[in-house]
Parts: sequence; C-alpha cells; structure tokens
Amino acid sequence: MSFRDHLFEAFPSPSSIVMPAAGIDISDSSIKCIFLRDTGFGSELKTFIETSLNTGVVVGGDIENRAAVIEVLRSFRLRHGVRYASVALPERKAYLYQTLVPTDNPNLQSGVEFDFEAHVPLPPGEALFDFEVVRKISNGTVVAVTAYAKRIVNEYVSIFKDAGIVLRSLEVESQAFARAVLSKQDFDKTVMLVDLGKKGTRVAIAENGIVSFTATLDIGGDMFTGALVKRFGISEAEAEALKNEQGFVMTKENTEVVETLMITASVLKEEISKHVSYWANASAEGIPRRPVEKILLAGGTANLSGFPEYLGGSFTVPVVVANVWTNAFSLNSYVPSVSFADSLEYATAVGLAIRGIKKTSW
Repeated sequence: MSFRDHLFEAFPSPSSIVMPAAGIDISDSSIKCIFLRDTGFGSELKTFIETSLNTGVVVGGDIENRAAVIEVLRSFRLRHGVRYASVALPERKAYLYQTLVPTDNPNLQSGVEFDFEAHVPLPPGEALFDFEVVRKISNGTVVAVTAYAKRIVNEYVSIFKDAGIVLRSLEVESQAFARAVLSKQDFDKTVMLVDLGKKGTRVAIAENGIVSFTATLDIGGDMFTGALVKRFGISEAEAEALKNEQGFVMTKENTEVVETLMITASVLKEEISKHVSYWANASAEGIPRRPVEKILLAGGTANLSGFPEYLGGSFTVPVVVANVWTNAFSLNSYVPSVSFADSLEYATAVGLAIRGIKKTSW
C-alpha cells in the first residue's frame, strides 16, 4: 500500500477539496510551517512559523513526546488557521533506492514489488512505499522507490488527526526540498542538495527532479559553534555571533576563527565528496548514473560568509546557495516578509507548501 492510499483510509475526503495546505517540517529541534496563498496572479507567503522543541521531544526522527508535538500543531491550527497540511517524513527513517523495472514488465508496481525485500529489511505487511519514474533506458525503466515502516506513517497520521489537522500528503524531506529549489534547467541535471542544519546535514541527489538517494551526516551548525566555544573560551551565544559575523572570510584578524571552523568544515567537505564520488559509479544493480553536475546549499549554515566559496573550491561543479522560492514566486516581483538568509532554513517546508497549493488533493 502507498502513503497516498494509507492517508485516504485515515482521512477520507471529497476529491473536490482544493483548500490550500500548509507545509510542515518536523525536525529534532523545531517544527517549521510555511503557508502560501494563491493570489490569482501567483503565490505569496501568508505565514511562516518556527517553534523550537525541547531536547528529547523528537530524537532521530522518532517522536518521543506526542503531547508536545500535538500542542505545537494545535497552536498552528488555532492561531494561524492551518487546517490542512503537506508533511515531511523523517529522512533517517526512509529506505530510498533506485531499481530497474525491465522492459518486458509493463506493470511498474509489480516490478518494484519483485525485489522490494532485497532493499527494505522490513517484514511483509509492515512497510508502505511509493515510487516515481526517473527515466527510461534501453533495457527498462529506472524508478526511485521510497519506503517507510508502517508504524512511522501511522504515528504521523495519528498525531495530525489528534491535532485536528487534515493530512493531504506525506513524503520524504528531500523531495520537498527539491521541489522548492530546483529550477526548470535543474530538472535536466543531476543535482546534489545539501541541507546544513543545526544538528546535522542532509545530503540528497535528485536526477531529473526525482530524489533517488539520501544520506544524513551528523555534522551541523552546532558543531561549528562548539568548536569556537572550546577554542576561545566564550559562551555559546558569543560563539554563534562570531560564527555568523566573521565566518570563513580569511583576513589577518580572522585567521584563528577560520582555522577553527575549517576543522569541522573539512570533515563535512570530505563526507560530501564521498557521496559525489559514489554517485559517479553505476549502482550495485548495474543501473548507469549521471554524475553530479551541481550542488545546491540550504539551511542556516549556508549563510556563513565564505562557506559556499570554501566548499566550491573543492569541487569541479558549481556550488550555489539555493533560492527556496524558485518555484513559489519570483523575487523580482514579490518580496516575502522573511529575509533571504532566514528563508534558507525553510527549504523543506516551502517545498511542501508548494505542493499544498496545487488544485488537487495530491
């Protein structure tokens, strides 16, 4: 059964529903919400919210304190009118892979099911999955499959039901990220998406606009801050300000700061490089891959002065700070109420909100 069928069972609704849905992204540290409205001439930002979560409420994608999460979601409904939502499932809990359905099998779903157990170590009946066509090659169709344990999906369905918000869709975080930032030109490329968060970094590879690989790195903005705290014996708040104000810009006065930040940055760079190299080779199933042609950065750490340039110096492909509004509206004609720097933390929620203003339930 797919995520979509599972939601229809939990939230039966008329197919004519066209109410816009907010994009809601639940992480270990916060819950972010983006609500777009269709003006008839394009989209505008109606609401953006970030509510911090106490340590232990969500851990590694698992919701450990249901009541705390439900309370935040109810506040979104009562204070901001969020009645419908498109929601991201935790990437750490996803099984995401490419498989080849041979030309002689016209039924893509049966083709995916044929080798499903080889990729997803869950007992039969305990998994839900969806798939999307990536491209056709001479001997078949390459599809990207995303699977989750049914308990994970059930938990999200239950929590939103208890919060009084109707779920319109569930999807892996990076697919929403891709929907927000990939331009029309990017859809013809293989693009690496790097979301530099506080606690960790999500890496994904999108081929023809479809996310086909994800990885989570335990290196985030807080590690840069912690390195400065240790080096200079300052408070966390002072280190955060130093990181954001001076960053990776190499000057005589800033040498110590840059050297300290580079210790963590070099590890992150090496991990990203490993995934770029990994994708340059054919898969274990022999599916040919196109190498990464561009790297897009988002998340709070992408704001650090000189950091995109530091990463860019290590790769032969462009490394660019993403515009999370690429497919929402043009910044030439509309300026949202959130700054560009702050918007980088909302990439996933924006992608979900873009899906949420489509004129169909899905």
